[in-house]
Amino acid sequence: MNALTIASKDQFFEQLADAFSEKIAKTEAKKIAEFARQHYAHVPLEELVSRRFSDTYGAMLSAWQFIQKRNAEATPVSVFNPDLESDGWQSTHTVIFILHPDIPFLIDSLRIAINQREIGTHSIQYSILNVQRDKDGKLKKLLSTKKATAGAAYESFIVLEIDRHSAPEDLRNLEDALQNVLHEVRIAVEDFPVVKNKVSEILSELEATTAGISDEGKQEAKAFLQWLVEDHFTFLGYDEYDFAKDKQGMVVRRVENSELGILRVNNERPDKVRLNELPQRTRHEMTRTDDIFIFAKSAQRSRVHRPAYPDYIAVKKFNSKGEVVGERRFLGLYTARVYNERPDEIPLLRRKFQSVMKRSGFLTDDYAGKELEQILTLYPRDELFQIETDELLRVAKSILYIQERRRIELFMREDVYGQFVTCLAFFPRDIYNTELRLKVEQVLLDRLEAEDIEFVTHFSESVLARVQFTIRVPQVENRQLPLAEIRDKVIELAQSWRDGLYEALSEAYGEEYGNEMYRVWAGGFPASYTDMFSPRRAAIDLEHIVASARNDDLAMSFYRALEEDESTLHFKLFYPDEPLPLSDVMPIFDNLGFRVIGEHPFEVIDRTGKTVWIHDFTLQAHSGSVVDIHRIRPIFEELFRRVWHGEAENDAFNRMMLSSYMSWREIALLRTYARYMRQIRFSNSQTFISNTLVNHVSLTRTLLELFEIRFNPDRFQSRGKCEAAQQKLEIEFNAGLDEVENLSEDRVLRLFMELMQATLRTNYYQPDADGQPKPYISVKFDPTRIPDMPLPMPMFEIFVYSPRVEGVHLRGGKVARGGLRWSDRFEDYRTEILGLVKAQQVKNAVIVPVGAKGGFVAKRLPDPSDREAFQAEGIAAYKTFIRGLLDITDNLVDSAIEPPQRVIRHDDDDHYLVVAADKGTATFSDIANGLAAEYGFWMGDAFASGGSNGYDHKKMGITARGAWVSVERHFREMGINPAVDEFSAIGIGDMAGDVFGNGLLCSEKTRLVAAFNHIHIFIDPNPDAEKSFKERKRLFELPRSAWTDYDAKLISKGGGVFSRSAKSIPVSPEMKKLLGIKADRVPPNMLISHILKAEVDLLWVGGIGTYVKSASESHSDVGDKANDGLRVNGGELRCKVVGEGGNLGFTQLGRIEYALKGGRLNTDFIDNSGGVDCSDHEVNMKILLNRAVAMGDLTGKQRNIMLEEMTDDVSALVLKNNYRQTQAISIASIDTAPRLEEYRRLMNTFEGQGKLNRDLEFLPDDEALSERKLAKKGLTRPELSVLISYVKGDLKQTLIDSDLPDDPLLAGEMYKVFPKELTKRFSSELGEHQLRREIIATQIANDMVNHMGITFVERLNQSTGADAASIALAWIIARDVFRIDNWWDRIEALDYHVSASLQIELMQDLMRLMRRAVRWLLRNRRAELNIQSHMERFADSVWAITSSLPEYLGEQACAVWEKRHSDLASAGLPKDLAQVLAGTGYLYSSLGIIEAQEATGMPLKTVANLYYDLGERLDLNWFANSIAVLTPNSHWQALARESFREDLDWQQRALTTGVLKLARKPEDVMVSVDAWQVKHQPMIDRWKAMLAELKSAREPEYAMFSVALRELLDLAQSTMHQSPEDAKTN
Repeated sequence: MNALTIASKDQFFEQLADAFSEKIAKTEAKKIAEFARQHYAHVPLEELVSRRFSDTYGAMLSAWQFIQKRNAEATPVSVFNPDLESDGWQSTHTVIFILHPDIPFLIDSLRIAINQREIGTHSIQYSILNVQRDKDGKLKKLLSTKKATAGAAYESFIVLEIDRHSAPEDLRNLEDALQNVLHEVRIAVEDFPVVKNKVSEILSELEATTAGISDEGKQEAKAFLQWLVEDHFTFLGYDEYDFAKDKQGMVVRRVENSELGILRVNNERPDKVRLNELPQRTRHEMTRTDDIFIFAKSAQRSRVHRPAYPDYIAVKKFNSKGEVVGERRFLGLYTARVYNERPDEIPLLRRKFQSVMKRSGFLTDDYAGKELEQILTLYPRDELFQIETDELLRVAKSILYIQERRRIELFMREDVYGQFVTCLAFFPRDIYNTELRLKVEQVLLDRLEAEDIEFVTHFSESVLARVQFTIRVPQVENRQLPLAEIRDKVIELAQSWRDGLYEALSEAYGEEYGNEMYRVWAGGFPASYTDMFSPRRAAIDLEHIVASARNDDLAMSFYRALEEDESTLHFKLFYPDEPLPLSDVMPIFDNLGFRVIGEHPFEVIDRTGKTVWIHDFTLQAHSGSVVDIHRIRPIFEELFRRVWHGEAENDAFNRMMLSSYMSWREIALLRTYARYMRQIRFSNSQTFISNTLVNHVSLTRTLLELFEIRFNPDRFQSRGKCEAAQQKLEIEFNAGLDEVENLSEDRVLRLFMELMQATLRTNYYQPDADGQPKPYISVKFDPTRIPDMPLPMPMFEIFVYSPRVEGVHLRGGKVARGGLRWSDRFEDYRTEILGLVKAQQVKNAVIVPVGAKGGFVAKRLPDPSDREAFQAEGIAAYKTFIRGLLDITDNLVDSAIEPPQRVIRHDDDDHYLVVAADKGTATFSDIANGLAAEYGFWMGDAFASGGSNGYDHKKMGITARGAWVSVERHFREMGINPAVDEFSAIGIGDMAGDVFGNGLLCSEKTRLVAAFNHIHIFIDPNPDAEKSFKERKRLFELPRSAWTDYDAKLISKGGGVFSRSAKSIPVSPEMKKLLGIKADRVPPNMLISHILKAEVDLLWVGGIGTYVKSASESHSDVGDKANDGLRVNGGELRCKVVGEGGNLGFTQLGRIEYALKGGRLNTDFIDNSGGVDCSDHEVNMKILLNRAVAMGDLTGKQRNIMLEEMTDDVSALVLKNNYRQTQAISIASIDTAPRLEEYRRLMNTFEGQGKLNRDLEFLPDDEALSERKLAKKGLTRPELSVLISYVKGDLKQTLIDSDLPDDPLLAGEMYKVFPKELTKRFSSELGEHQLRREIIATQIANDMVNHMGITFVERLNQSTGADAASIALAWIIARDVFRIDNWWDRIEALDYHVSASLQIELMQDLMRLMRRAVRWLLRNRRAELNIQSHMERFADSVWAITSSLPEYLGEQACAVWEKRHSDLASAGLPKDLAQVLAGTGYLYSSLGIIEAQEATGMPLKTVANLYYDLGERLDLNWFANSIAVLTPNSHWQALARESFREDLDWQQRALTTGVLKLARKPEDVMVSVDAWQVKHQPMIDRWKAMLAELKSAREPEYAMFSVALRELLDLAQSTMHQSPEDAKTN
């Protein structure tokens, strides 16, 4: 049990009660539980949960048994060592149980008893119990302590845990001692009222006394006694003495049985003493008749309440003659009130006070008078009571005279009984310290032959410190106090060393500077320092002291004392103003390989009060080896300084300084690699890694030498020489590895070598502006050269390390983009970034750069409560991280690559580096761009998009609007128009957020019924769409808003805004109906779960957090602990549509589960890709425009205006990309089930090439696909979203690597990416854009996959063997020949005019046309594919056919076209569009027709008419449709089907060409057809017979088509080989 499982004491008591009730009868268990609650009522929860629960349980039962019985005469005390075996519980300490009637002073007195035995106390538990006992003392009932009950009594139950004592005798002795103390306490408390009554008796006797005391004196005495009993004195004891005469003189004899209080049991004073045996002064005081009181100290320390020497107040007894005949002595302690009251207000003291003031001769209002009054006010109270007025006047005036002088003075006084000497000592504050006090105590003890000494120190505004020493001395007659001797000795102790310092300073620094240093510092050295060090050593130290004070910084001195051996060293640290916390310093020494044998701190103060602390450490190497002090001093001091200032880390790596005399910078380099090892999940700890390096010094040195040769520009001669030197070192290193016996150490060293070999660049040898090493190190890796790297593997990786920040930047390719995240995952931030770069990779499919992601952790963040400091440190860390990236990135200067200075590159040119905002860095873009400007980086403010001169995504609402495009598509496909039809929605986020706020303003028809963010829950069961839209808009436009700002009057009945911090939330009937809740109140998290499961049209994700997972995932799998209590499964959602404007709202498995159940959603990276797309547009435009600025064609201001003016155009381009991509997913999702085999092959191909990890992307394996196939289910939209991104990304890279982007005729692709205004003005510059090839490749890849589907390239590659670039080129030709872009755009323009299903159907028709056309080009024209020649060859003829298709078709085909045309026109298509789209099934043939026309020279129309006529005569249209409807059950059947189509096309074209060759001119064609038919009638009959058999077959086999096509081939070949003469003979 610990604090994580126990939230409160109530919960603790409940668990304890449950434990009792499990094993003990219910009634008894309840009593014990109540006892436990009372006993532990004031014990902190932290202490309770720090113990083992079973021990607390056992201790409580043991205590319960202990309090069961208590006789009135006895006080139960038990001292024991609980043992698990015998007691059922255990403790590492000795335990004491005490049960006692509740009286004062118990705890104080027990503490005194234990402390006097120098026993440590670990715990004190104290409770007051209200108990009823029977006559035998047995416990009847434990009552509440809140009110007294008749027949009950209060008892104190005390439990102490002390240092363990095992010996039974020790336990018994301690028990006896505690019983004795408790006995004294009881007696003191019992007799307290009796003793106070004695004061009352004295008060009544005082009136009648005949002593020589004035009435005023009597009144003052009475006032004093009255003052005493008013809580100014704790009476501990009392006794009474009489003076009696015998033959030998006067005897002071104790009155029999007069003792009260502790003196009843512990009175060390003799029963009688002869007066003449006492010191003369004592006799005088005891017998003088002009004073009633004697004040003194008791020689016996108090064992009750406080462990001090108690005060004696003796009140003299007088006979009728006024002679002293005895004493009444009160023993006790002055209460705290006495020390807080002014002496001029205390009886007796006020007379003394007034007398001193009057006799001083000072006026009350002058300086001296006021100072004297202050001295008396601060004078120790017990001394004021004891000291005579004359002596007080003398001492007080002496104190006044020395008050502001830096001198030492002592005042001593012996008390009345000669048992104590009080010494008031004054020291200059700057020299007083514990060391000096201890020395002075020793002098006092020695000179006064004292038995004991106590001290109290007092500091005031004076330059002097006052110490009151109370010295217990033996009684002697006429003691002479050696005040002068003691004073001289004390002054000698404090001052003798200074003369030597004066001489040493003059000798070391010359008279003038030496005198100045002496004047400032001489008085500032403490006695402890002067005892330990000579003045000459102090003169050396003063150089460092002055430097530390002047620079307000650390200074140090590393030395070896002459007397010590070679393994021992000393290290002095000089630090201004405050001592160095040892807890900060000691780990540094330990990590440097030293053991601290001793440490001496000294506070040195100059005359202005400036303090410098000296810490002198005695060190020995852990290894015990001899240390070369001359060699180690500079690197030791440098490393220590760097560690202290945070420029180097304090860890075990620093031991390499001692083991191999390595510099701090070399250690930092090795630490950099070790820190990277932790991020790539290397299993060994950092300590083990550092130990390995220390254990293998020579191998470590070899690693550093290899790094030096590889990257130090001063040693780099040529690539060849560098590689040769590296190989030599690698051979040496591997030979050394053979001698490493420990396998784990071998792995560590080998990985260091592999990491250094995988390092491509580093800034290690780059100095800063001052020529000093940079405070951070960055290294660029080739991850493919690092073994066992976690997947997925980026192409490049930069790791930045410093003690202040660490970070990684992962890039999927040379041109890559992604945000930089301020991570809070110190141990595994790379794992977080790796997950994000995977998501970024798929998100970036629509843009030019591939995925990249960076992340850093700030390692020295202040407390988050100081927001400004916290943010400032985060920004500083961010800047360091950015600098680390830019340090090793190439630059472009005048279109030429400029490598970074002093960086040896082991890779190709690499100059494209862009960053973006992410979690924690949303406002940092201008900071990054400022650094880019500082570095003169070629991208300028395109380096980080979204800065002050970039596009404000929130203002544009681009991310939300992009995601809303997805929402609109889902709704459109459901037959809902969200701009016209009202729909219900729930949301995650609030109106202050970009994505949530903009998203919930995309439609005025949104009925937001519920939403929540991290603070509030908003519910509006029946909202008014129009009014609620206006209110949301108002909130969005506020500078800051929360759900609590929503106008409550506009919230419908039963709704409201509720705090998530509430214990529970009331559920109205309307909320119950809306959310399906039955309970009247629910906790906030449960309410949110119900909201997520609400039956609504839309769930809009616009906040941070993961709220939906799959049933197969645990909450820990999700990795979002904050939302574990409210997260739901995808299968539980009842909304129809999900829009993921925010990231990570669902897990991928959660999406798939929801989609399989029928829910409509894509993924976050599809829905919210608008943001990254917009940023990429911004970067590409800035690259173009920055070049124009650099060339002088544009000013910076004009550029910014131009960018702003094109905001809407950029939005339109981005939204079109979103639209097209979601459209492609919709088209794919319709026929994904029948095409499942295509997707399986696609995934297998990608996996085989190492481009896809299905497990990582949660894509179904082959077994899962087989199950889906049986269930007639295909891939879900989330799965298609992943695949479309992978396919686009791969195709984009493949095209970049090909020659395709270099085709000048593809320049038009660039125009699609940029706003029209830009393309008009800078058309020539577009051709010189730095990313021209990448932009063209990206645009083609996007368009091709959006228009042709996810499996298009893979399918064509499988069927034709063509590579992706050839397929893309064929597609571009086919697209442009058939003017597909035009028809596609016009279909898209029909949104909400025709049904979405019809739109998709029409697009599928175009896709089918394109697929067949591309395949035709690849089959027939692959070797000569060329855009220009093919456009010239086909474009005009295809358009001629397209624009007048009915005129070219045969009769039967024309009828079919008419029917389709009519249907499309009726559905709402424009006439011209319907005309084209009605014939897409025939347009494919135009390529073959054109070929036939070229071969025969006949008019196009004649060729086309014949082509379609032959098709009808031979029923080829039916045959083609039969092939089309074949359902392939395997990949091979799919290939066979495509082959059938191609064969049929070729044969129809061959028949057409053959028949046309029979005719001399167009007019003869029909005659030739008839002649051909007659000539080939047997073959035609055979063909038709075969068709008849095919038509009659219920499920025709593939073989039947194959055989039929063979027959048709025979007919086609026969026709081709027929000559015109053959036709005539017939």
